[in-house]
Amino acid sequence: MIMRLQALGVRGGLSALALAMAICGPAPRAMAQDAPAPAGEREHFFLRLGYGLVQYETSGRASVFGTPVDNAKIAFGQHSSAIFEAGWRFAPSWSVSVLTGLPPTVGLEGRGAFEPFGRLSKVTYGSTMLGLQYHPLQFGRFDPYVGAGIDHTAILNTSGGSLPGLQVKDAFGPVLQAGFEFGLTENLAFYADLRKVWLKFRAKAMVPDPVAPYPVQVTVTPNPTVFSIGLTYRF
Repeated sequence: MIMRLQALGVRGGLSALALAMAICGPAPRAMAQDAPAPAGEREHFFLRLGYGLVQYETSGRASVFGTPVDNAKIAFGQHSSAIFEAGWRFAPSWSVSVLTGLPPTVGLEGRGAFEPFGRLSKVTYGSTMLGLQYHPLQFGRFDPYVGAGIDHTAILNTSGGSLPGLQVKDAFGPVLQAGFEFGLTENLAFYADLRKVWLKFRAKAMVPDPVAPYPVQVTVTPNPTVFSIGLTYRF
């Protein structure tokens, strides 16, 4: 009789333990599935859609018939644009990406010795940045990174202004960047990104003159800073 009661007690204890595991077991699994997975846990491709603000720090020089013109400057207008980026997280701490955006049109304004010319021209350009990013730390949802790369800016069109025949060459330049992602779900994240680009453009034009037009050569270094925010989708 005593052994039977003991057996019944053991069975009852095991049944109670099994019931408790059945009740409590799914909850941690469900919570683990709901929490966004750290970005560096697996290789993945990603797409970004964002809004970018471009600020220029323009300087440069000009010459007429090969003779430098003192205090001749050109200023770029600030602008914003939609930004698209595609990339591949090929290792827990490394990713590579290519970024572009809708081609903006900016005004080139004469400053200093070029002030009398007013708006020299309007320029439409397209920029593409190829970059490599390093992700030093991952704090759960928060994933900061730094990176470096190269930018290619293609001049698509120039028109209007006091120098409508202005010819601007394409340019390449280095890029430094820093930013972070914050996971919202397993596949979706918010991001913020800051990039500094160093560029030098060479341009030439014929300046109208009552007697005869004369050639002008200009070197412009806009060195834009690009700040963007948006959403990342991970595949």
